Amino acid sequence: MNPAQLLLRYHAFVERERALRDQIERLESRLQSDPEVVTLEEALQEARSAQDAVAARLRDSDHTREDHRSRLRTREKELMSGRIRNPTELMQMSEEVAHMKARFAEEEDAELHLMEDAEAADEAVRVVVANLEEARTRSAAEEPALKEELEEAKAELAEIEAERDQLWAEVPPAAQAAYTRTRAQPPVARVVGNQCTACRVTVTSSGMQTLRKGLDDLVHCEHCGRILVLA
Repeated sequence: MNPAQLLLRYHAFVERERALRDQIERLESRLQSDPEVVTLEEALQEARSAQDAVAARLRDSDHTREDHRSRLRTREKELMSGRIRNPTELMQMSEEVAHMKARFAEEEDAELHLMEDAEAADEAVRVVVANLEEARTRSAAEEPALKEELEEAKAELAEIEAERDQLWAEVPPAAQAAYTRTRAQPPVARVVGNQCTACRVTVTSSGMQTLRKGLDDLVHCEHCGRILVLA
């Protein structure tokens, strides 16, 4: 193989190495914490917070309602006791009791809605807990296969790195320097139909002649600067 072909193959190893490192990172992250499990744990925390908030509102409502019920009964007993004989005072107390009854009825309706909210919050927690248990079970079942895949990826990475380094040692220093200096990514591109496959610009006739001869001289795309390899 000439230097350009060696560089093309070398870059293939570089790309495979990058893909393997990404795969290894993804697998290690997945083994450390399952994203689905983490999401459901966060959802459960939110659901329980909502459940606690509704329960607290319901307790406050109960206390307030019982306090108003006690005051209402006291006023009703006082109204019905016969001790109040002044018509004006009696009318005022009667109106007060009527207002207290109306407010108490409103509080009972509000508490019914709170009880419905509490039931909904309890159901939300139950659903998330069930989903979380399923996700944890599924995650545990997948762990052995993920560990095996991780070990295989690490083994392949070690092989790729060794082959990459060996191949790089075969590349002439001048070609190594040209590859390193090339800013375009990837630094190497194939030529198909007289065109650079990276930027689609036609290669010059002199460049095509050099490529066809298979010489050690590197040919760069005059548009993107990549090192060219005849497909």
